[in-house]
Amino acid sequence: DIASPAAPAPPPLGPPLVAMAAAARRVLIVGAGGQLGRKVCEVFGARAWQTFGADPFATKLEVTQMLSMNGKSSPEDQGRQLVSALQSALAGAKLDAVVNVAGGFAMGAASDADMVANLRTMVESSLYSSAIAAHAASGLLRPGGLLVLPGAAAALGPTAWSLPYGASKAAVHHLVRSLADVETSGLPAGSKTIGLAPQMLDTAQNRKAMPDADRSTWATLDEVAEQLEAWCSDPSGVDSGLVYVVHKAGGRPATFEPTKPL
Repeated sequence: DIASPAAPAPPPLGPPLVAMAAAARRVLIVGAGGQLGRKVCEVFGARAWQTFGADPFATKLEVTQMLSMNGKSSPEDQGRQLVSALQSALAGAKLDAVVNVAGGFAMGAASDADMVANLRTMVESSLYSSAIAAHAASGLLRPGGLLVLPGAAAALGPTAWSLPYGASKAAVHHLVRSLADVETSGLPAGSKTIGLAPQMLDTAQNRKAMPDADRSTWATLDEVAEQLEAWCSDPSGVDSGLVYVVHKAGGRPATFEPTKPL
């Protein structure tokens, strides 16, 4: 028998491929297990980003690497867990963007028995997650990178119908405004911080809760995720310290209007 010739060894990774690997864009997505978070992971992944997903309540995410956070831990412990896991995953590299899409919704007037409990839930999901994202960005975001935090259009005015929602989101808006001062706030030089302020998103949960609503005014998850990816790819077009209110009417494409948060 004549032996078949051995297959040639694959060529070594040449300089162009090494450069491509080194130039890979990296994003941390906080709240990656939510409805918007999963769409954000999908869109960024499809555009060749390295995606690092963090969510204390998700067990499986479609990301480059899932970062462990214990949902039963205190917010400060969750922050330490996230930063430690991210430092290990990045191995000295820096993030191009940090996107926090964690949050939720809770009703509560002053007379409601559950108002205080709902406020605590909203603060933990929106405000604490934003503080954790900002802290991670302070040491792991590249100079000139982008930090996005989860605001809300409703929090630009009074929310007597929901004190927990309005108060927590207004506090996130305060972070957005304050973090624009990168020198004092401790963020990397040249970085920008903006808020995403939706009015209504077209999610399965919202469709179930409001089956008779006019959905032509609801922004789709694809529209929002694609805009986030565009901003993170080129932050030069956004103004730091502002929240971007998501508008949609008559089924036309969503628009994103920069607005002073306070």
